[in-house]
Amino acid sequence: MADWYITGTNAVSKEGHIVNIDHSGNRAAAMIYGPDNVIIVIGRNKICDTLDDAVKRARNISAPMNAKRAGYNPPCLQLNRCVDCKSDERVCFNLVIIEGQFVKDRMKLFIVDEEAGF
Repeated sequence: MADWYITGTNAVSKEGHIVNIDHSGNRAAAMIYGPDNVIIVIGRNKICDTLDDAVKRARNISAPMNAKRAGYNPPCLQLNRCVDCKSDERVCFNLVIIEGQFVKDRMKLFIVDEEAGF
């Protein structure tokens, strides 16, 4: 098992929620359990005022862009917004909201003062 895991996330609320929307859930799973240390790097564009805003960002910005990057073609890619589809090509099978960690200081969030990722 790895000692360190470095990743990004789809959105972070100013309230402290970390929001991930994933196809298979492997990224979110490793954030939640496994490595002794998790480093999350985000651009300022991923900071949202509320949890609701963070979930909307993950569904309507991150999911369509990740579908495009991965070569999938769910309805959100054409409409540029989530339609809560049941497509086999959707990339949002897993919506994970991290509100905290059992192990103190296991996760560290670094904010880059530029737009980074989607």
